[in-house]
Amino acid sequence: MNTFELAKKFIVRQQYRIMDEDSTNGHIAFRFQMNTIHFWGNSDDEHFFIITLPNFTDVTEANIAQVKENCHQVNKEAKVVKLYVLNDVILATVEACYLAEEDFEFQIANALKHLVAAKVMYKNLD
Repeated sequence: MNTFELAKKFIVRQQYRIMDEDSTNGHIAFRFQMNTIHFWGNSDDEHFFIITLPNFTDVTEANIAQVKENCHQVNKEAKVVKLYVLNDVILATVEACYLAEEDFEFQIANALKHLVAAKVMYKNLD
């Protein structure tokens, strides 16, 4: 089973709502704890995936310096997750590798937990 299929199986079993999927690009958008999460499987590196939580605060010219400072603070303290500013959007991202199918569920569940924790850390700084 490829990474995309493993992710879809996990998402369906957890009863998260799938909002969009594209098996060609290995992308699934789904809802998790009132957040939209984007999963990206990588067909070139079968045991690798990226999962993101985008756009949880507004980035404007007026607050860009503070946004970047907050992102750096979270990046310094958070484990597994890194925050990036891309244009006017913040992306919380986890890049993960799994060894076997049995390990995949642990890795994706761990990634989801850390994405939400990073969002909370950021909001506490804001």
